[in-house]
Amino acid sequence: MSETQRYHSVILDEEACKGCTVCVTTCPVGAIRVRDGKARIMAERCIDCGECIRRCPNHAKKALTDQLSDLQDPALFGSFTYKIALPAPSLYGQFPRFSIRDIHEALLSLGFDEVFPVASATDDVASASRAFLDRFNYPDTPRPLISSSCPTIIKLVQIRFPTLLDHIVPVIAPMEYAGRIARLQAVKHGIALENDSIGVFFISPCAGKITEAKAPLGNETSSINGVFSMKDLHLPLLVALRTIKKTKKGQSPSSAREIAWGRAGGEAEAVDPDDLYNSLSVDGMDQCIKILEAVEEGKLDSIDFLELMACTSGCVGGPLSVANPALARYTIREREQKIKAESSPHQAQQTASSPASCLRKEQFPARPALLLDPDYKTALQMMESMETIFKELPGLDCGCCGAPGCHALAEDIVRGNAQKTDCVIILKEQYRELIEKGMKKKKK
Repeated sequence: MSETQRYHSVILDEEACKGCTVCVTTCPVGAIRVRDGKARIMAERCIDCGECIRRCPNHAKKALTDQLSDLQDPALFGSFTYKIALPAPSLYGQFPRFSIRDIHEALLSLGFDEVFPVASATDDVASASRAFLDRFNYPDTPRPLISSSCPTIIKLVQIRFPTLLDHIVPVIAPMEYAGRIARLQAVKHGIALENDSIGVFFISPCAGKITEAKAPLGNETSSINGVFSMKDLHLPLLVALRTIKKTKKGQSPSSAREIAWGRAGGEAEAVDPDDLYNSLSVDGMDQCIKILEAVEEGKLDSIDFLELMACTSGCVGGPLSVANPALARYTIREREQKIKAESSPHQAQQTASSPASCLRKEQFPARPALLLDPDYKTALQMMESMETIFKELPGLDCGCCGAPGCHALAEDIVRGNAQKTDCVIILKEQYRELIEKGMKKKKK
C-alpha cells in the first residue's frame, strides 16, 4: 500500500460538509483543505487524531467504525462462534455510577461471550518498556524514550519528526497485546477450538486506535477483528447497566495502575512505579508538538521517558468518548483509589515472562508527506518560490482560501494545487485594479 493510499478511519461526509473551514484552521497537522466548497482530507498527512470530528459544527467528519448489529450479521461477525470484547481502560471513566464489573456485565448482555479488559495487558507492556529504560547505559539508547501507546503520536513523529523515530519504544500497543492474550487463553482453555472461530473486538475512544487495528504497521497482522466506538456503544451500555442481572462474569483489572492508562500520566506511572527515572507526561496535540520540537532541538536530554497523549486528559478525552474529559479522568482516579484500598498489600503484580513477547516485529518507517520533491535541488527551488509567494500574501492566516494559513497556501501554489487568486484579499485587489482601469478608459 502506498503512502497516499493508506487506510484512514477518519472520513468525510460530503453531503453534510458546508465548506466552513473550521476543520482547516483547527487541524493540528494542516491535513485538510477546502476545494470547490467541500473539505478534502489529505491522506498522506492525516494522523487520524479525530480533532476534525470533535470540531466540525456540521458533523461532516466521522470515524469509520463497526456497528453493534454487525455482531449478529452472518456476512460480517456473526460467523464467529466466540466473541471477545476488549474495553479500553478509558471506558471505565464514562460511567461513574457503575462499577467496572457492572460495565463488563453490560458488555456481555450486548452479545459478547467474554470480556477481556485491555487494562489486564498494560502491566506486561509497561514491563517491556521498562526493559528499554534499563538499557540506558547502552550507547545506542537515545534520550528521551517516547511511548508508543498513542498511534496518533507515532504518525505525527513519522510525518513531522522523522529524526525522532529511534526514540519510540518498539513495543506493541496494549490493545493488540490484549487481543493476542485473549485469543490464546480462549484456545488454551478449550472455549474455542480454532483461532479463526474467535472474534476479538476493541472498544475505542479514538479514531487513531481504529486505524491501528484495521491497518497495522507494515506487514504485521492485527489480532483485532472489529472496532466499536465508545460513543456508539454508550447508550446501549447505559440501558444495559440499568437492567442487567449481575452474574459476576468477566475479568476485572487486578491493580490500580492497570486502569490508570486511561488517563494522562497513567502509563508513565506504570512504566516507572518506583520513580527511578525522570518521566514526563504530556497531553493535548499542541503541547505534544511543542515537546517534540524541544526533543528534536536536544533540550530534553534530562528526561528519560516521555508519555505523549494526543487527546487532552489522555484517552478519556478521545473524540469518540462521551463523558467530559476532566470528569472522566477524575472517575478513573477514584476507581484507582478504590482498587488500591481493596487490594492486598502483598498482591503480586503480573509481569511479562519476557519483554520480547511485547516487541514489534517492524520498525516505524518515516512518512515523508511534507517532502516537496525527492530531488534536493528541485525541493530547494520550490522552497525559495514558496518564500517569494508567501511575501506577496497578506499574512492573515484567515483560512478563507481553503488552506490553514498563508504558508500552506504558498506551498499549495508551488505544488500546483492552488493559485494566488484563491486568496480573497489578492482577488479583491485584482478586482479593484480592473475597475480602476475600466474607469480610466471611460474617462479617455
